[in-house]
Amino acid sequence: MTFLNKIFKLDKYNTTLTREILGGIITFFSICYVLFLNPEIIANEEASQQALYTGTVLCAIIATLIMTIIANKPLAMAPAMGLNSVLAITVCNNLGFTYSEGLALTLLSAIIFFILTITNLRIKILNAMPSFLVKSISIGIGLFICMIGLKNSGLVVSDNSTIVALGDFSNPITLTALFSLIIIIILTVLKIKGSIIITLISTLIISIILKVIFKEDLNYQGIVSLPEMPYFSGFIKGFTTFEGSDFTNIIIALFSITFLALFSSLGSIIITTNDLNLSDRKEMNKVMLADSLGFFVSSFCGTSPACILAETSTGVKEGARTGLANVITLILLVLALFLSPLLSLIGVEITSSILIMIGVSSLVDLKEIDFTDIKVAIPSFFAILFMPLTYSIINGIAFATITITIINLLTYDKTRKFKENIHPLLLILSIFFIIYYVLMLI
Repeated sequence: MTFLNKIFKLDKYNTTLTREILGGIITFFSICYVLFLNPEIIANEEASQQALYTGTVLCAIIATLIMTIIANKPLAMAPAMGLNSVLAITVCNNLGFTYSEGLALTLLSAIIFFILTITNLRIKILNAMPSFLVKSISIGIGLFICMIGLKNSGLVVSDNSTIVALGDFSNPITLTALFSLIIIIILTVLKIKGSIIITLISTLIISIILKVIFKEDLNYQGIVSLPEMPYFSGFIKGFTTFEGSDFTNIIIALFSITFLALFSSLGSIIITTNDLNLSDRKEMNKVMLADSLGFFVSSFCGTSPACILAETSTGVKEGARTGLANVITLILLVLALFLSPLLSLIGVEITSSILIMIGVSSLVDLKEIDFTDIKVAIPSFFAILFMPLTYSIINGIAFATITITIINLLTYDKTRKFKENIHPLLLILSIFFIIYYVLMLI
């Protein structure tokens, strides 16, 4: 214990070995679905789904290890939802790049991302945001994570008439999620220690029982399988085929990847800022440096851009405070390389109730926002609701930032300095957000 305390500084961060282990396990299961869903989204003719699974897991291992060594924070990294869609849909389908070229563009974006980090521009952007916006973003991400849980569980489904509707409780997946939600609510209200891990185990058992009762296919394909070789050479091949590419499309692709990565990562950092003491400039610098280096790993592993996953906050909420939790997550990720058939039994409904409860806990910050001030209420409202309703972190940040800029310009006080009316970085960000949405229309 003394050895671990010396390395991970458990006493300094007021944590225990038990909390770190539980936090690491919970983080792994919360991000587990990404390992399977990411390959499905970016699957292509150049790289098989099995190769992309290996690349996704390997990327998560290396990037999370970098975060552990540099920052000593329980923040897991992996190819992120949203960024994979940008690569697959925007870059490859809409702009016409091959997957290899997309990987090359991802590497170039990583370089830009790294430059933004070492020049402290990312921290300056965070500092330019008023405190109420930071709180709103944190709440919005909590509700976004909640929406992921509701969608994964089938408790909320799409509906042509009402956009969303209540799910089908005759579906064993939805029923499992409902039982899981009831369990975690009971355990949380009764303040039973280890409520999340108890919920995970209970839900897994319930899931298997219900699938047997409903005669659903358990999709059991064994326990162990050897991983397929990742698409390591993809980005190298991509750089050799850019000659006939449209320069304008390259700029659009780089802008899209970098911009989305910047704010997806920023959002994930914001939601864990209070718990992990990231208000400390030195601590924040370490996290952002590790995050930018983790971004580099993606292309080399032949997969979509990696960043800190918002779902990693589940482990933080359970009490994880140091990189020791990441070590536990890393051990499970290494096992995941070889246990993909077994892990495929763990459906997204297993962790959905935990994600839903993240939304509940995020609402505590509502009291910090003055909704009686309309100039605060409107952008806060957009940040909080646009994330879950548009299923995008960047949309919430964008609409809130643009709204703040418009309000400040409309209420401009000529007796005050320009910077006192509106922070120049927020104005520049608003312009870039508008450019981003215009480019998305092209």
